This record gives sequence, C-alpha cells and structure tokens, in this order.
Amino acid sequence: MAPHSRTENRLRLALLAAALIWTGLSSGFPFFWDTIQLGSKHAHHYYETGFSELLLPDAIDSGHPPFFGMYLAAAWTFFGKSLPVSHWAMLPFVLGIVSLLFPIGRFFSKDWGWVFPLLALALPPLSAQLILVSPDVVLVLGFLLALYGILYHKNGPIVMGALFLAAISTRGMMTVVVLFFFDLFLRFRHSDDPTRLFSILRSTLPYGLSGLLALAFLLYHYFEKGWIGYHAGSEWAPSFARVGMAGLLKNGAVLGWRLLDYGMVFSWAALGVALWRKPALLRHPKVNAALGLAGFSIVLLTPTFLLYSGLQQHRYLLPLLLALLLLAFSAVAQSPIRTNWKGGIFALLFTGLSTGHLWVYPDHIAQSWDTTLAHVPYYALKTRMIGYLDQQGIPLEKVGTAFPEVGPQYFKDLSGRTSGFAPKDLSAQQYILYSNVMNDFSDAELQQLDVGWTVVRQFRQGGVKLVLYRRP
Repeated sequence: MAPHSRTENRLRLALLAAALIWTGLSSGFPFFWDTIQLGSKHAHHYYETGFSELLLPDAIDSGHPPFFGMYLAAAWTFFGKSLPVSHWAMLPFVLGIVSLLFPIGRFFSKDWGWVFPLLALALPPLSAQLILVSPDVVLVLGFLLALYGILYHKNGPIVMGALFLAAISTRGMMTVVVLFFFDLFLRFRHSDDPTRLFSILRSTLPYGLSGLLALAFLLYHYFEKGWIGYHAGSEWAPSFARVGMAGLLKNGAVLGWRLLDYGMVFSWAALGVALWRKPALLRHPKVNAALGLAGFSIVLLTPTFLLYSGLQQHRYLLPLLLALLLLAFSAVAQSPIRTNWKGGIFALLFTGLSTGHLWVYPDHIAQSWDTTLAHVPYYALKTRMIGYLDQQGIPLEKVGTAFPEVGPQYFKDLSGRTSGFAPKDLSAQQYILYSNVMNDFSDAELQQLDVGWTVVRQFRQGGVKLVLYRRP
C-alpha cells in the first residue's frame, strides 16, 4: 500500500471517529437559527398530527419539500423526542459527508487528495452546520454524493444524490441543475462525438427521478395552496422582495464579502499563488474540472442571492463555497510548486480557514451565526440568562427580544416549556434581551439601549454576549 493511501485510511478513520465524538458533545445543543423552523417546528407538526397530511400549515411552510421535518419526526416517533435523538439522527449524513470528501479529493489529486477533507471540514459554514440539526447537512451530502457519481461515472450515486437534493429544498433543486450542467461539461468539453445529441439525452437519465420529484412537489404545492416559495402573509415574504439597481449593487458587494468571509480569503490567496506560478494551470484537466464546477455554481446559484433582499446567508452558498475551495485545492495540488512548498500552502490554508471561527464582527454588522462555531457559547449563556430571569421572577413573556429567541422555548430545547420571549417593542416593554447573535436590532435601537436603558445582567463568553436591559 502506498504511503499516501495509508495516510488517507488513517485520516478517514480519525475523522469518522471525530464525527462520532463531536455528535456526542453537541447532542444537547438546542435548535438554533433557521433550524428552529426548518427542523423543530416542521418535525413537531408531523409528530403531533401523526403524519396525517403532506403539506405544512402556511404559518411554517417555507415552500420547501417537507421531507426533512418528516424524517426528524419519524426519528422522534421511534426513539423519543429529545435533543440527543435529533442530533444523532444527523449522524448518517455527517458520516456520509466525511466519507465522500476523500474520493472527491483523490480525483483531483492522487498524492494530495487526503488534504481536501481537512480543508473542507475546516470551512466554517460547513463545520458549523454539521453540529446543527439542519437540512443543509442533507443538502451537502446530496451535492457531494452526486458529484462523486459524476467524477467516477457512477449513475447510482448521481440518482441518490440528486434525489436528496430535490427532496430537501428548492435550493437543492437548483443545485441539481448545477450538477447536471457540470456533468455535461465534463462529458463533452473535449468530445467530437457525432452522436453528441443522443449522448446528451442519455446523460439526463440519472437526473430524471429528481426532476420528477421536484416538479411533482412544486405542482402539487401550487395547486393545493396557490403559491410557491412564499406567500404575501408569510414572515419571510420581505426576504423575497425584488431589489432595484442600488440593491443589486449592494447584494453584489455582499456576495463578494461572503466569498471572502470566515477564512475563505485564504482560498483565494492559495489559488492566486498557484496561478501566479503558472497561469496556464487553469487548462489542466483536473483544475479545469474544478473551475467548471465553480463557474456553474456561481452562474446558477447566485441570481436569487443578488435579486432578492433577504437571501444573503452563507449557508445558501455552501455548494459554491465547496466548489471554490476545491478549485483552490486542485490548483495548488497540480501546480509545479515544490512538494514542501505545497505542504506549507495547504497548512496555511487550513489554518486560515480555521481562524474563520474566530471572526466576530462589531455589534452593528450582521453576520451568519449559524455558519461559524463562534456561536457555540450562546447555548450556555442563554441557559444562564433564563435561569437568572426565573430566579428573579421575571416571566419570559415580559422580556422583548429578536430572532432567534422569539417564541416558546419548547421549539428550541424540546423541554416542554411553552413560555418564551416576546417580540421586542422598546416603546412598551420594561425589559429587553439583546445578544450580538441577534441581527434584527437596528443601529438606532442599539443606540437607544446603550444610552437610555440600564444593564441589569450581562453574560459573556468568547465572542458572544447576552445583555438584559431594563427601562430606567
């Protein structure tokens, strides 16, 4: 067995073991951010109604296929409704992701393929999602599974991966389109086959089931409810407001920021170093393949990011971020740089990506807390704050706050506690709970709290803080 094969096997076992350990350590974490709705609330509906209907009530229907909520509700039905059961239900998807990263990395470099799993798992938007009960974990698995099938010409994984994507969300459906065009790109970039049209038609077959599933769900949803994606009365309808030219430019700048954020800037630096040494590297078959995947991802996954007002979260770009990381990895691996220099670049890239978990912006700058492990202290701090409020006899309903803490604790910690924080109203409430994890406090509100309100209790850990204010 070659030395790099032994290294890969040992690393694979180590990372799979780490996934088991990390799942155990995070198994008590409450539902957080969008997983409160996309995981907990959806699962509660099916669990409490006995799976009696397919579509969700409008109040919690985000327009996505509901299969993730059904899967989680099924896990609760068989093993009991608890946070540990919820997290352990994610383990098959996490293990699948870890396992698939190795052959994908090996396709782009036989000698350095074992490095790609380390880089991917250091990527904050991925590693942070892996500790959550999140449908985006399933989306990443579907993306990698179909990508593996494309790279190794295996229709089975393509079919399964595309089905996962179509069943998890409308973004998953768009990701299937990315993969389909990438598949065509690989098949015909150097082909002069006279039967090309027949070959193209044949290559669509592995994507047929996912296309039928997506079409069937969207049509059924439309005929039953009269809308797709959102409706005028939904809480998330403002996120789908179309932007004008100024908004388009702003979203373009935000997209650029997202592609540099949380350590991704180091991927671009590594890519730049490789191309500076040899610009023609982009024509190398492996690097060119990664470039094609990144290109199709940018073209097909970013229009919604740019055209609408509230769809700028990091997790929406996970396939694109992985494709860009794969491009940087393949360029360095295939560059004529000396071996020891490559090792140094990969070490710096891994370190740079890992530092992304330490990137905490000032209070007035919103950030995607569900895509960085910097949010982890929030769970313990919230428990301490609720304990303090209970000790002081302050009902949670008398405290105003913002997403993700508005509403019953029941949906977050599965504790059965139906009380919860109220939506903030600084003109009427006596107490306000603020955390820098909350992005929905305006600059004016933060200024008002800092100047005119009294700090009653404050907890801090790492980059996270919770502050309880009282009207003077």
